[in-house]
Amino acid sequence: MVKTVIAVAECKSYNSDTVAMAMKDCLSHLGGLDSIISSDDKVLLKPNMLQAALPEENVTTHPAIVEAVAQEVLDRGATPLIGDSPGGKFKDMEKFWKLTGFKAVSEKLDVELVNFESAGFNILKRNGRKYPICKTVLESDVVINLPKIKTHSLTIFTCALKNMYGSVPGLSKVDFHRKNPKPYAFSERVVDIYALSKPNLTLVDGLCAMEGAGPSGGDAKPLNMILSSRDGLALDTYICHILGMTPSKVASNRIAIQQGLGEGDINNMDIRGWQPPIIDDFKWPSNIYYSLEMVPSSLARAIMKLWWSRPAINQKKCQNCNVCVESCPVESMQSGALVPEINYEHCINCLCCMEFCPHQAFYENKSSLYSFISRFLDSDKF
Repeated sequence: MVKTVIAVAECKSYNSDTVAMAMKDCLSHLGGLDSIISSDDKVLLKPNMLQAALPEENVTTHPAIVEAVAQEVLDRGATPLIGDSPGGKFKDMEKFWKLTGFKAVSEKLDVELVNFESAGFNILKRNGRKYPICKTVLESDVVINLPKIKTHSLTIFTCALKNMYGSVPGLSKVDFHRKNPKPYAFSERVVDIYALSKPNLTLVDGLCAMEGAGPSGGDAKPLNMILSSRDGLALDTYICHILGMTPSKVASNRIAIQQGLGEGDINNMDIRGWQPPIIDDFKWPSNIYYSLEMVPSSLARAIMKLWWSRPAINQKKCQNCNVCVESCPVESMQSGALVPEINYEHCINCLCCMEFCPHQAFYENKSSLYSFISRFLDSDKF
């Protein structure tokens, strides 16, 4: 049986030369980029550009990763493009390009930046559902997925599969949150979009991950590695494994495995290059949202009177920029004198406000029962 290859390179610094060397080492274990791209190919690089955040804020794929891959593509005579659709509602794409460092990469290497919002989209169907997928994603000869290892307060984990969610332009992403507030249903959409966008290669920024209340408000966790594979599901499975999480407990992994979208068995993976140790102190977000998936709605409503978690705002961090108000898929927030106001009667707990807040001003306000049960469940990594 041929095993799925995952390449890993140790890398302890975002210094451009250090990253370039580690990237070459990583790709060599996959047969090099020559086995994936041709000299006349148009190659889309799809980083994580969730927010207009500086690289050191650890929210987006580091520009040193994007630069190293773009240079590898250029060295083979192909044409790289850099593109993504940020989360939430935004008006100034130039700000995103500049703060994330992707504009500097574009100018240094003369690489085009693609705004998914204006590039157009095609409607594709999967599992009876419709999705607007950016034309640039669909029309590129090769798509290279460049995610960052982060936790996610709703889906638990975001990396290879979840990063392709940005293939959907505009507020359609928020609309999927609105219509699918529960983790499993939302993860089904994530898997559909990954399958439709069909990345040819995934290279993971694992130098400094985000743990805790990700994907934007968590804490930095140095992992010192770059990972790559042609199988994004295998990467997500393997990364969860080395971070001490049972991979199948992440809904997107489980759904993708059931649908046959890649390898989900650690025993069927050929890990080449650096062999990272198992990390047993990685901080995961609470899994309590998943605990209600199997509970009947009538019982769940009764439980939630005492067992609840909901987004709240730290007034010391809030800049009253109203990004959360504009991004709320059910319009349960409105502008306030000091900070936005949340209507908890309408809130669906999708945590879009927490995900899109550029100032990490949101936190989860938990009832005593919620906190107690969370500690019990999380003690065994689910």
